[in-house]
Amino acid sequence: MLLFPTNISIVIGAICFIGPFGCVLESPPEPPEAVTERLIPLLTDAQPNTRRTAALSLGKIGAPQSIPALVLALSDPDDQVRQSSAWALGMMADSLSDQSLVTLVQHLTDPSDSVKQAVVLALGRTTVQEELLQVLTEAYAISTIDTQRTIIQSLAHFELPFSYSVYLQALESPDSLTRQSAIAGLGELGDPRGLPFLRTHLLQDPSIGVRSEAAFRLGKLGTSADVLALKQAMETDPTPNVHFWASWALVQIGQNT
Repeated sequence: MLLFPTNISIVIGAICFIGPFGCVLESPPEPPEAVTERLIPLLTDAQPNTRRTAALSLGKIGAPQSIPALVLALSDPDDQVRQSSAWALGMMADSLSDQSLVTLVQHLTDPSDSVKQAVVLALGRTTVQEELLQVLTEAYAISTIDTQRTIIQSLAHFELPFSYSVYLQALESPDSLTRQSAIAGLGELGDPRGLPFLRTHLLQDPSIGVRSEAAFRLGKLGTSADVLALKQAMETDPTPNVHFWASWALVQIGQNT
């Protein structure tokens, strides 16, 4: 039986084991930079699965030297490779250059919903400059419904005052998830101008998710002026989920007044 030293930190360079030829020393693990250099070329391999695995591995290693290659991989013909590349870039959010951030924002128009969601999550980990995110407000009006939803979800990660007007536009969307994200965004902004819109969607929106979100946000931001709408929702809304959040919101407002 092998006896290992008490201080495991001294067993760093190699592992010794008993075999038919005595003690065999394994090679020490390669440094992250060396592994990264070997993985980068695999992002252009002929097999999509290889490219996807390489992107995921690079994201786990997190070496900034892989960022340029991962940015290029955002244009890969395979959806999963693009999604994995966006995720990997998000894992290195603190090391991304302005140009890399611009490229990420541009891929919010990716035809794949899974890629767009990965881009949103990656952007949510960054410290994107306000000027860059203003591009999203300009893109909203000319985008498809799927892309509009992703834009609103992306903006909701940042509490930027210029988002207010875009959230109001999104409240008119036929897509319930876009409206719900806009309600959440208004709540995160904490702008009191948004309270009338929260009350309106609490009482009139056809989506359970939107009405529930509006009740929750009123519980966070509301005042005594919102009590009437919340009580009306409790009395008239047939959905238990909305009823629960309206009740919760009333308690929260009562504690804050």
